[in-house]
Amino acid sequence: MRVVHVCAYFAPAFVYGGPPRSILGLCRAQRDAGADVRVVTTTANGDTELDAATVEGGAYDGIPVRYCARAWPRSIFRAPSLGQAVAAELRNADVLHIHGVWNATVWSAAAAARALERPYVLSPRGMLTPAALAHDRWRKQLVYPLTDRRLIRDAARLHATSHPEFDELNRLHPQGRAVYVPNGVDLPACTGDPNAARRRFQLPAAAPLVLFLGRLHPIKRLDLLAGAFGRVLRQHPDAHLVIAGPDERGHRATIAPLFNDFGASVTWTGRVDEAGKRELLDAADVLVMCSNSESFGMSAAEAMAAATPVVVTRTCPWPEVEAHQAGFWVDQTPEAIAGGLNAVLSDRAAAREMGRRGRALIGSRYSWSHAAAALIREYETIAT
Repeated sequence: MRVVHVCAYFAPAFVYGGPPRSILGLCRAQRDAGADVRVVTTTANGDTELDAATVEGGAYDGIPVRYCARAWPRSIFRAPSLGQAVAAELRNADVLHIHGVWNATVWSAAAAARALERPYVLSPRGMLTPAALAHDRWRKQLVYPLTDRRLIRDAARLHATSHPEFDELNRLHPQGRAVYVPNGVDLPACTGDPNAARRRFQLPAAAPLVLFLGRLHPIKRLDLLAGAFGRVLRQHPDAHLVIAGPDERGHRATIAPLFNDFGASVTWTGRVDEAGKRELLDAADVLVMCSNSESFGMSAAEAMAAATPVVVTRTCPWPEVEAHQAGFWVDQTPEAIAGGLNAVLSDRAAAREMGRRGRALIGSRYSWSHAAAALIREYETIAT
């Protein structure tokens, strides 16, 4: 089985948060399962482009990758050579897997698949949920009839990574094409040095740490986190908030004033590498996620894999947090978020048990090998 994956950005463009990591994880697992996996993507790396050594290397972590130069308008990930690159790979491939919607990369990929009569799987990656559709609504309403309607219509399978996304895809496109296959999560062999992050990021030696891990973007609702953390400090005045992630389109400048009153109780790390992320997850007492929408919510899953309790709002697809008592699944309000955080910080023994249960949940249900096998079965079905 030869599979071509297409996405607007790919490793090492981790400035885009979870998607490039999860697509890389899927490609690795499918390769390990025996599939011939190729990637076609752009050189996008946030406001810049990937370095020449990466682009010319033609591979990442053993996965063959064609990085196509991004051109104007860069915001829609237009790469003039990408359509031809996809077509060249598809001539000897069985199936195409497209990740994302609303960009020129996926439009070009779908056109190549139609021309060569190759079936494709489309993973919207949460971009068709109501909250995601509300962001830049006017632009999406403009381009949908011209591009994305056909992109979605012609997909042989619509791949959801969460149960809410699966339900939404079935509601919007009730033709039985939707499949639910969650992302995998790497399960660390053991926890690392809990003080490494405190040294690296100059955090207080003994303060309880609340961690936000993700890109700084309006959909992540850091305004709610600001309101919640003020309430946390009333009950836990020694608590420290770490906001770790890349600044997208200057959103930090807009949101940072909401945290000014907390002074030295907040640390902004900016983008962190994989080692830094691992250290933060090991050091954190609790991770918080309060986005308007998440297709999967990788940082919550990674926190549970690290045996760290989580507080996640009900706008994110993690009812298992509540069902498995791995933290708290709460209403999307500052009061509810603060209630969950305070509960975790108030009982260390109970928090350790939450972490243990979360790790067990991830280990039992969210393996990359399961995700790879499930999607390969779908590829085989549509390629026959």
